[in-house]
Amino acid sequence: MKALLVSVVAAFAVAAALAPVGGATNECHGIQSCIRVPGPWVVVPPHGGAQFVLTCPGGRSVVAGLDAQVTSRAVHVEFDARLGAPVQPGVSTTRYAMFRAFSTSAHAQLFQPLLGCVPAQGGGGRSTVSARVTPPGPSIEDRSHIVVVGPGTVRFGSVACRASEQLIGAWDAIAFRTKQAPAIGNAVFVKATHHVVKKKVVLTASAGDALSIDVHAIVQVGAVCAP
Repeated sequence: MKALLVSVVAAFAVAAALAPVGGATNECHGIQSCIRVPGPWVVVPPHGGAQFVLTCPGGRSVVAGLDAQVTSRAVHVEFDARLGAPVQPGVSTTRYAMFRAFSTSAHAQLFQPLLGCVPAQGGGGRSTVSARVTPPGPSIEDRSHIVVVGPGTVRFGSVACRASEQLIGAWDAIAFRTKQAPAIGNAVFVKATHHVVKKKVVLTASAGDALSIDVHAIVQVGAVCAP
């Protein structure tokens, strides 16, 4: 199982995830050889939540720092981490991070996940073992797929767990690949639904003609898989 880290872990160089739009971000603060990975602007529904997986590039780097930008202080951002000691990249994190945003606003908002990645240097993400009857099972895996949605289009996508895994959860998230936060009104023109077929999560995404092509809309579909 993964443990949800709410506060900053200083030894892990994780930045606070409530940076307002336009402020300096800290995902690489104090980290050498850091690769900054900005994510898209993800839609957070009114009084609701959204989740998004952001991955380090190249397949041989791991998460060493995190931050986020939001369009309202009513949006609160957390991330999932693995059990392990010491808390550090490659033990508590892997090549991606699952961000979770929760909003107390009465209006739709946006958040942008940000990663600071470093070259992998070992670490196995092992679970801690204490004086219990048995230690926790292996960490779950979040698998995701991105679908690009243009104005007036309908797109389909899917993601599945491996044959040896169990599907224990699923999600979809609407987002915009822009440097600055786009007008939140664009969110109403994108629709996404998903359904589960055995170990596969199948996505249907569509966008109205009024959607601006400049916001570069995407939808992420995801599967939560347990070994």
